[in-house]
Amino acid sequence: MLMQWIDLFAVILRTVILSAVYASLVLLIVYLISRTTQSQWLKNRMEHKIRNWLLLHFMFSVFLFLYSFSYWQDTGLGESPSIPIGYEQRIYCPDFAVTHFYPDLNKTESNRDELHIDNFIIANNILCARVSNQYTNSPEYDFIVCDLPGRTNKTFATEADYTAYANRNGLPLSSYFYGFEKHFSEYFEKQAWWRKWLIP
Repeated sequence: MLMQWIDLFAVILRTVILSAVYASLVLLIVYLISRTTQSQWLKNRMEHKIRNWLLLHFMFSVFLFLYSFSYWQDTGLGESPSIPIGYEQRIYCPDFAVTHFYPDLNKTESNRDELHIDNFIIANNILCARVSNQYTNSPEYDFIVCDLPGRTNKTFATEADYTAYANRNGLPLSSYFYGFEKHFSEYFEKQAWWRKWLIP
């Protein structure tokens, strides 16, 4: 819980700093435009620089803070990391210990039955995962394939069954699956530079 508060504080601090920078840049641009044009409206606005800066700062702060918790930007706080995998689906891994997601892809029953998985991979908007059998409520199958855009699941009792299906459908074999931590770091590595530096 403490790490979540620390992460939230870090998001707020980055939001405040970036908002101050953006508000200053916008005000500078408007000031330069007002000096080179004859717009009386802009000149009147420049008479209230502090008020304008505070208003811009507030607007940027609200927008950036809300955006930091949008679907693709939100990766969890502290001990509750998650990865958005597309089509409103996420994979969660509290404390980087147990990886799970909710296989009800149509969300008919919101987050009712979570599925614990070990290694997984996402290829062509299809999640392929090895199901974890370390829990008493583990299902009677070892692999699951989730077609995210089609919102359908297929389960396979054994690795041989999954391998046969993967070969027929051009999916990665289980030897290409890997854990949540590597997926989590890859998610940040693949982000565009502006997402890393220009938004919280």
